[in-house]
Amino acid sequence: MPEDTILNLMIAHHGLLNALFILFRDQAKEASPMTGSSLSELSWETKKHFFSEENIIFDYLPLQDEKTQQIIVRLEAEHSQMIKMIANFTRNLPQISEKDMDDFYSLMNSHREVEEKELYPKLDKELLVDQKRQIISRINEIPLVKNV
Repeated sequence: MPEDTILNLMIAHHGLLNALFILFRDQAKEASPMTGSSLSELSWETKKHFFSEENIIFDYLPLQDEKTQQIIVRLEAEHSQMIKMIANFTRNLPQISEKDMDDFYSLMNSHREVEEKELYPKLDKELLVDQKRQIISRINEIPLVKNV
């Protein structure tokens, strides 16, 4: 079992979001009647994930260095952008372009890279054990992993 770290927990959440997006994208390409349902699931899980990041990790952060703050500002802006993109998918479900889906996926992946390579390793390294434990505990209060 992997070590209990913020990075490992969030990598698992990112994997779920990636899988949900791939399912949605594939169903949209096939014009499947399940496309709306998979988009709804993607939207719900994305909102829970962003809530966890913004209200547990970012709000809690005792690290006040300028670089960390710049990363957080960027990530929060990208959260807003991705939520708007998902809302646009919902409004235009039958006519979603491949370019719009590719743009979303590209943003999602670059966003994920910043979190997994810059922010979460830094937190795991610099936060006290009790601080990390509290963040992980709070994140786990919000069920983000699907029980299949």
